[in-house]
Amino acid sequence: MRTIPKIKSYILLIPMLVTVLFNQSCTELIEDSLTRNTVDNTIVDYLEEHADVYSEYLKSLDNVKMPGTANSSVRELLSERGNYTCFAPTNEAIHDYLSLLMYRGIISDSTWSASEFQEVNPETGRNDLLYEIQRNIVYGSIIDAGDNSAAYQTSDFKINEMLAQTNMNGRRLRVSEGRGTKLAVEGSDIDDEDCNIYTINGYIHQVHKVIESSEETVADIFRKVIEENKHGFYTYAVLLEACGLYSELAQTEDGVYCQMLVSGELEQHFSEPHPTYSGTGDPERGKGAYGGNTSYGWYPKRRMIGFTMFLEKDSWWEQALGLEDNTIHSKSAEEVVALVADYVKENRLHMPNATNNENYTNDNNALNQFVTYHILPAKIEYKKLVIHFNEYGYSQDVRQPKSCVYDYYTTMGKRRLLKTYKSPSNKNTIYLNRFPVINNVTDGDYTEVSCEEGAKSGVEVMTDGILAPCNAYVYPIDECLYFNEQTSDFMGRERLRIDVASMFKEFLTNDIRSNETPSWPHQCVGIPITSKYSYCDELEIGDGTRAHYLTGRYSGVNSWANYQGDELNVVGNYEITMKLPPVPKDGVYELRMGLSTNNRRGICQVHWGTNKNALPAAGMPVDMRMTGTETLTMSGQSFPSTVGWEPDVKGDDDINAEIDKKMRSKGYMKGPKGINYIGGNQLLRDRKEALRKILVRSEMRADETYYVQFRNVMDNPDTEFFLDYIELCPREVYDNPVIPEDIW
Repeated sequence: MRTIPKIKSYILLIPMLVTVLFNQSCTELIEDSLTRNTVDNTIVDYLEEHADVYSEYLKSLDNVKMPGTANSSVRELLSERGNYTCFAPTNEAIHDYLSLLMYRGIISDSTWSASEFQEVNPETGRNDLLYEIQRNIVYGSIIDAGDNSAAYQTSDFKINEMLAQTNMNGRRLRVSEGRGTKLAVEGSDIDDEDCNIYTINGYIHQVHKVIESSEETVADIFRKVIEENKHGFYTYAVLLEACGLYSELAQTEDGVYCQMLVSGELEQHFSEPHPTYSGTGDPERGKGAYGGNTSYGWYPKRRMIGFTMFLEKDSWWEQALGLEDNTIHSKSAEEVVALVADYVKENRLHMPNATNNENYTNDNNALNQFVTYHILPAKIEYKKLVIHFNEYGYSQDVRQPKSCVYDYYTTMGKRRLLKTYKSPSNKNTIYLNRFPVINNVTDGDYTEVSCEEGAKSGVEVMTDGILAPCNAYVYPIDECLYFNEQTSDFMGRERLRIDVASMFKEFLTNDIRSNETPSWPHQCVGIPITSKYSYCDELEIGDGTRAHYLTGRYSGVNSWANYQGDELNVVGNYEITMKLPPVPKDGVYELRMGLSTNNRRGICQVHWGTNKNALPAAGMPVDMRMTGTETLTMSGQSFPSTVGWEPDVKGDDDINAEIDKKMRSKGYMKGPKGINYIGGNQLLRDRKEALRKILVRSEMRADETYYVQFRNVMDNPDTEFFLDYIELCPREVYDNPVIPEDIW
């Protein structure tokens, strides 16, 4: 993995060098893009008129430079056109911040005259610490919404939710109740009176505390827990160390990617427009990674690296291990590791083929497998652990969950699946590895009916005590999380429907998946071809391929006939190769793909196997123009389809089952009943355009890695390849003589 490690300074406050040099530098240069507007007040005009309140902030704005520029200050940026949200700290807030730095031992005097601020770095020729403190103040306070999105007013804020747009540090800010004010952002109180101050280039909200952007990683946090013998997550702090995971958990960003964007090496890929979407429907459509050429889609601005951890707290371990309360952190690391290793072994919280020795850094080791099963190699905020968008009964207006939702993620270490699950009957609590009885009969509502106590009941993800270092979310859990033969068997009896976006950790960590920001750059994300740069570790994009991720949320309330709204949309003489998620246990599975057919699509040949460099063809080419009843061509002509789709006959399950059987014999299935086509308020099962194609039916092994590849077999490079979701369905589900596979 290509990473630039976090550079340790004599203070934790100073961010990574890569952030200093390249943070958000994948935007167009201010000198080339901004046009002077002298009508009415800009943000800077207002701040200058109220210099008695904001003079300290103005000094920092003047000194701090725009990312990727040597001469343009942030003060110049806020003097020009745009849509900026400015959380402007008062003079008093900045003085309080300097006092806090003195308390932390970073500076010796709580003024800008502190001796540490006067030290000049001979390599840069500037006062580095002074610059970093001012940069921290400025970058944390400003959100650039771009040309097509509005700046934030307080009416846009929702308590306990994060703002969709990131600040100049690339961080999303969390809104909460203030201490004495109605609202706060990242703990900084927003003044109830001096907020929503309108200017021609955005809104100003006065804050009474500097918004800090901590560079502390999850590795830093757990190392500090060990150093201070701190109760809470001491158990996992020593387990992570024993398994040799700290170096990986210290990673934050691949700086090589941003350098390549800044240099323009990656922009050439999108020199050609997308044949369908590069029109004039949106002012930003048809621009490139910098908005400077005629293409469709933007490359991500950064390639951050992140993690999600679900951890039992020390109090749980004390009870499980028979220790007195509040004592585990007083024991040595070696003793705690040995106790947990014995507990894992005695309770069989691992697969039978795992080794039980002290080689904890080996991913075949039982303790290593136990620990890494608690970690996802992607940073996922709580509300995206499961996605609400267009499941059965869900309304975009009311946004009240009515049916069960779930997702599956691949863990760190030995690749295994972790299920996230949410049911409206359980107060919308998110569970891990819950296997309930669901009302999935033909006329059901897909709600939870019951769930056995014990192993099937799952593990609750707690919302209190969440840790949020710069590169991770750490969620406390109420019970022990593990993957053993029993878990494998439970999961191996389910149809695994996995959204394509949840398969790629880069989409999750970099806030690409299901981004609700309405501007087109966030709704259409380009993916570099692999020969130029491999953005996704588990997705290879061949030369001649133009691949885009579409969130499906651009229109606000309407969407396509897609699971969770989004899709991977590819054109050109394409070839894309994906690493598939692991199956939970050995057995025969069907690999399926969700289709939304129309006359823009093309024909692809599917390849599948274990050697990604020599994948054999899997069946005949898939014609994605073929709806359930007709085949559509680019010229508008239609021909009979071979799918055999017919609408359901209300109240006659036998006839409907016979139609399903005939379709399966031809390698197709109707779309799921549990997904709603928002644009027409219609279930996918009732749409002849929404199908599932059975690609492969084969023996698959849990410890094997499988790949699927899609190649264009048409002469027309303008036709689209579409991928929304996949299904891995075990034989005991699709070929069960007692309980047929449900239609959901």
